[in-house]
Amino acid sequence: MAQRIDADLNVQRFGFAMDESATRLVFPHAEMHKLAGSADGLHYSLADCAFDQLEGRLDTLRWHADAASLGGIKLKSADGRVELNVARAEFPRGLLLVRAESGVELLAPHVSLADVELTYCGPFTQSPAATAPATPTAASAAAAETAWANAAIAAISQPFEPLPLRQEHLHFLDGLHGHVALTIKVKLDLPVIGSRTLDQSLHVPIKDGSIDYRALDKGLNWLEGAFLDIGVDRGRLAVSWGVPIVAPSRDIVSCALDASAQTLATFGRVPVRSFADFRIGQGTHPEPEKSDRDKKRSLLRSLALEAIDIALSMSAPRSVEMAGGTVMFGGDDTPGIVDLKVSGDINSQSAGGISGVIGAVETTLKDVQLGGVTLTTDRLSLDGIDGFQLAFEGFVPTALTMKIHRATAEKLSLRLGATP
Repeated sequence: MAQRIDADLNVQRFGFAMDESATRLVFPHAEMHKLAGSADGLHYSLADCAFDQLEGRLDTLRWHADAASLGGIKLKSADGRVELNVARAEFPRGLLLVRAESGVELLAPHVSLADVELTYCGPFTQSPAATAPATPTAASAAAAETAWANAAIAAISQPFEPLPLRQEHLHFLDGLHGHVALTIKVKLDLPVIGSRTLDQSLHVPIKDGSIDYRALDKGLNWLEGAFLDIGVDRGRLAVSWGVPIVAPSRDIVSCALDASAQTLATFGRVPVRSFADFRIGQGTHPEPEKSDRDKKRSLLRSLALEAIDIALSMSAPRSVEMAGGTVMFGGDDTPGIVDLKVSGDINSQSAGGISGVIGAVETTLKDVQLGGVTLTTDRLSLDGIDGFQLAFEGFVPTALTMKIHRATAEKLSLRLGATP
């Protein structure tokens, strides 16, 4: 495993100690500037750092400090998909840097982070079409993204049965409560009637992670209600359209329901987690080189979700497996997510996105991987997520950016270039 670290080091004095246990260098106070290094394809750098009672062993990689302050932290994966910037990190109870089985590991009983910025570029799921080369060029990266997006668009138009359901792993969403408001705009090319755009505003209360779909159907405007229908049929929740007498009903968008969701649907409600398994009806994405006959069959021209207004919180504790590890939200005495607010627009025919803020997030992380970083912490508190943006190409998410004003972690383990 190749590793390299370079830095400018300033010390006023140092000590050399050699005994039966180890040979050590001891610095009462040390300052470093422009530190940069890499481990297993992960690049990291620090603008400045200061250590109190810094001690390092010469026979192995093991550095310990009673206290430390780091500024201008940058972590970036070799493929450029993940980038983390931290303005300042304080370690008032000390830190320990040691060699791990692969890469290096940073351990700290307590750390406080200020002004954190995270960028995570898609694809967000693994697929053969999405696998990028280890050192991609701009052209190869663009080609990989395009191939993945096309594969994802094709996948969401396929029948439910051959694909595993994501919702079965998303039960942590059952703790959501709040509301979702949006406007659905559907552009149809109908026989006899011709081109028509249906414009329907919806307000969806969420309780215990589920919605009342029957109330949604009853809330449709009288004109849109003549064309649109919201209901559960054959194990799925569907928003469908049809023209009485002229055209049979067809799905605009539908969501598969697992066994527990189907049971809940008999009482007029469906869980929010079911929307992770959505499919878009035929004709909602461009298909080049269609015949005139095929074009006539694709009566649904576009689907847009506009004026999205989401306000949610999450009761706790809830847990979910993600990014190769486990994330638990909240605890017995604290909520998982407080005051999540989201707005934006998504269109099947163009780029779009949503953005928002979160009042607070309380989590516990176990072996969560982001690029070449593996994170474990007994408690991670995010106080004030000033803003996040999730970009979409059609209905396919392509990039996530997040800004966090302040974060604190207890019993932190940060492995650089390591895979558990």
